[in-house]
Amino acid sequence: MKIKIGKDELEYTRPTLKSWLALQDLGLKLHKAVEKHDDVAKHCVFYVSTALSIPEDKLENLPWYEVAVALQTIQITNAPKYNFPFLNMRIKDTKECWDYDERTWYIWSHLFAKDYGWSLEYISALDVDDAIALAQEIAVEEQLKKEWEWMTSEIAYQAKDGFKELPRPDWMRYSSEPPKIPKIRIRKDFLPSGIGYKAPQPERSPGTV
Repeated sequence: MKIKIGKDELEYTRPTLKSWLALQDLGLKLHKAVEKHDDVAKHCVFYVSTALSIPEDKLENLPWYEVAVALQTIQITNAPKYNFPFLNMRIKDTKECWDYDERTWYIWSHLFAKDYGWSLEYISALDVDDAIALAQEIAVEEQLKKEWEWMTSEIAYQAKDGFKELPRPDWMRYSSEPPKIPKIRIRKDFLPSGIGYKAPQPERSPGTV
């Protein structure tokens, strides 16, 4: 993907896992800055500067729209290729007392090192889609293991209605609500010609409500 920065055209490809996670953290900070209307331009410049490995002052002297286009291009290029349900996991907005900046990389690297025994160098070079897919499979396996252990424990059968299932995270559950179909107003000249009739309602048997 080509990105125009001033008079230069830079070639940009989606980074591997470690750099991609760093940009995800910066993207989250940018999103919060937009919500709070707090130094949005500064966050945009820092994001693009980090992604393209160029000095911030080179971007600060450019027209705003060029930085915005570069930012959009980078984010589109970095988007996962598949719609992973795992990415729909709800994350608490509040930080734990043991959180720190750039912890995201260590959470992911710990996950793969623990389950697969890979080195940090190998994990950092993973393709993003491969990493997300594997992280999802690890999470599914852990959940199913918990459900099996729950089924074999006495506490699962102490409810009044008998067996009580162990709840699954939202991203592992089917939505019980049908999708809402939006109502759209149609211009009169777009309606089909002729007289419109309502579809006949089915006859009800005597005694039915």
